[in-house]
Amino acid sequence: MNNKFNISDQVAERFYRLPKVFFTNDLYKKLSNDAKIAYALLQDRLELSIKNDWFDEEGSIYFLFGNEQLGEILNCSKPTVIKIKKELQKCDLLEERRMGLSKSNRLFLLKPVADLEDIQAFKMEQKSFSDLEPQQKLNILTSRSKNSLLQEVKNFNTNDTDFSDTDFNDTEVSIHHRITSLDIPTMLKEVLIDNQERLMDDMIKVKDIELHYKAHAGILTDYQYASALQYSLEKTKGKIKNISARLTKAVEDKQKWIREQQASQRLTKEEMVPEWFQERNQSRDEKSQGTEELSEEMKIKRDQLLKELRG
Repeated sequence: MNNKFNISDQVAERFYRLPKVFFTNDLYKKLSNDAKIAYALLQDRLELSIKNDWFDEEGSIYFLFGNEQLGEILNCSKPTVIKIKKELQKCDLLEERRMGLSKSNRLFLLKPVADLEDIQAFKMEQKSFSDLEPQQKLNILTSRSKNSLLQEVKNFNTNDTDFSDTDFNDTEVSIHHRITSLDIPTMLKEVLIDNQERLMDDMIKVKDIELHYKAHAGILTDYQYASALQYSLEKTKGKIKNISARLTKAVEDKQKWIREQQASQRLTKEEMVPEWFQERNQSRDEKSQGTEELSEEMKIKRDQLLKELRG
């Protein structure tokens, strides 16, 4: 008999925790099953947010969870994800805080509230089990195999955070740490941090951005490249399917704009003396020259007249 623990068993028996109050309290009963599951998923990722230092100045834990990513986990569309969020917000189980232009929204999970009826229902459930005859309790406990029961007890506090190193890719909750570990200038990291939700929604691998930056080093300054990166993430409509191709186009557009600005500056320097001003001066010189020639003729005529009078 093989009594060793097996990795397949561990993975297969992982679970999410769902508050029982969702099924006893009238406020939460109306929640759709998708909304309840979404709550369990977010609750499971609290520890990962702590590892990523995602908590505010008051110590409240938040998430940077993209709509598309959550939709893939729940196997539903983006509009359905938005609907689920609204359900949770309506029941005071989720708070979404806007952080300003070009910054990802923060999601705060709120605790469910149990009222007196929930407490009474819990007490009745406990009492009904304790009032059973010993044989009845034994039948309930032995209705499942011994190994299964022991496994359930052993895994009672197990959750997905134990497998965080293998469960998440570039677009999930570890993205903040992945950004800070990139070998790119600080201003580029700041742009990526401000657009984490877009990176997660479009499943963009930040490593591809690092490789693209290094491949185009010297073409633009770091600040110019950061501007092209920010424009790509904030202004591109629809999903960015190929970040490398999008950045290449943005870099080309930035180069074109720089050339146009430089050409405009050269033209301004070359035209220091306006053409109309030059023409006016030339006309004035010509008139001045004509006046001087006429004055000389007058002098000759004057001299001739003087000679005649003297003669």
